[in-house]
Amino acid sequence: MNIKKLTIGITLIAMILIPASTQLVSGENAEITIKVTEGDVVKVTTEKMTVVIIPNQAHLMWWYGSKSKSDETFKLQFVKIREFFGADTVLDDCSEFNNNSFKLIKNDWEYLIEETEEDLTITLSLLDFLNGADMYIVMHIYNYDTPIPDTNDIVDALSELKFDIIIDDWVFSEGAQGYAIQSYLTEIEHKNKVSLRNGTVAENGTLKRTMEYISNQYNYDIVAYYEWLNYANIYDNADTLIDTVDVGTAYFDCLKTPPPEAPDFAEGLAHLYLTYPNYGDDNKMVHDPTIGVIEPIIDVNEPAYTASIPLYLFPVIGGLFVTAVIVLVVKRKK
Repeated sequence: MNIKKLTIGITLIAMILIPASTQLVSGENAEITIKVTEGDVVKVTTEKMTVVIIPNQAHLMWWYGSKSKSDETFKLQFVKIREFFGADTVLDDCSEFNNNSFKLIKNDWEYLIEETEEDLTITLSLLDFLNGADMYIVMHIYNYDTPIPDTNDIVDALSELKFDIIIDDWVFSEGAQGYAIQSYLTEIEHKNKVSLRNGTVAENGTLKRTMEYISNQYNYDIVAYYEWLNYANIYDNADTLIDTVDVGTAYFDCLKTPPPEAPDFAEGLAHLYLTYPNYGDDNKMVHDPTIGVIEPIIDVNEPAYTASIPLYLFPVIGGLFVTAVIVLVVKRKK
């Protein structure tokens, strides 16, 4: 028997069959791995961060490093978009909402993955969902530190996911002061004592707001965050910038059966509204939030964040392992 031919043949079979189980989307980007699992769950892995995106729930989960799981998993879920009224553009409480609202936890989202050698873009689209409006969440992970246009901010390479919230062609109800996007923030593993707090002006400057995850496992340092600019750009139908509006915040819960908050979370902070004032009908609003992780200052052997083999290497290792075993068996028979 020709061992060389047998080895080559089995290696090719192993390299075909094993990647099929991982469902890798593309190999264009050597530093970002994308996998789509059953149910259209999108998993993105870099050496610094893992992000799981559930498109039909407008739902993001993320953690530090490239391990398949972590002792700390952070969650951002968009819940509703709804108009509010009242005496001004500040959202005070639930009584200022009307019935013009839309649940964002829907199966109507479509998604598109685009990959280059330098970045990854995932676009969630919700078309003609309320008042004829369209909503997009356009997410980016970059291989290199990338400036955000018209700001002093930079998206950190491989450890941040920057996304644009885009609302196009919204028609406001008469008397509406604006609309609010309701979201829910938490940590879902509950293995460590993780708290959530507002970032300070000293930390963020005057143009940015943050919600910061603090972990007792790492000396109460910041380990992850959700941040956003405190303004949004408004464009007309010709995509000409016509205005910049303030983005407000409110913290309260109007859900009849809200998700339980993680232990030690600051009361009310897990339920966040970003508010956008009435900027006129049929225009486009673009806002720039970001999620990210901060490399914890820990022992490299700490089990929560032990260094791991990137996911895209497992098919290669598996193929080589299968080949080595078969060669050994053939040699023994010979």
